[in-house]
Amino acid sequence: MSTSQGPSYNAVMPEISAVRVPAGFEQEFPGASRSASEVAVNLALAQAALIAQIERPAREAHGLSASAFQALAILDGAGEPVPGHVIAGRLLVTSASMTSLLDTLERRGLAERRPHPTDRRKILVHLTADGQRIVDQQLPVLHAVIAQAISTLPEDDREHLLTSLTTIRARVGQVASQPLPPAKARQRRRAGNASRPAR
Repeated sequence: MSTSQGPSYNAVMPEISAVRVPAGFEQEFPGASRSASEVAVNLALAQAALIAQIERPAREAHGLSASAFQALAILDGAGEPVPGHVIAGRLLVTSASMTSLLDTLERRGLAERRPHPTDRRKILVHLTADGQRIVDQQLPVLHAVIAQAISTLPEDDREHLLTSLTTIRARVGQVASQPLPPAKARQRRRAGNASRPAR
């Protein structure tokens, strides 16, 4: 392994504070929760930042979009050729988007579409040797990036975070199957009671 690692991984972390909502938030939005909104905003920002880092290795090394690399990783994880709709389902993309993505991967020699050996109506997507090479090269980098991104969070805190995230996911799944909650009218703050300039 080379000892040259480019920029130092021990660089001082940037000063980032939690995003907070104004003190009058719950008065302005009756029925809302100030702390819940703060959690949602900060969770979304953390997710976006982490995903951007996870997508960097394959993009910088091979010019692959996140979806393209994920498609290759799905093929690798399947351990066998799979129909395009299976990849599309795991990527949560439309059939049209999947067709375009597979066209790109085929042009680059990273995947191939071939007829099913026993059912000629079906097409299977195969990972090529070049595609496998990229996956084998990039997956370790991706996992190293993840380890680095989470490195400052102690193990006990990670377990608490996993529990909290699982609780949120379960509740979101439950809420998604219910009608939207009734919303109360927004109470705009008066200029004399808040720092917001008068309209």
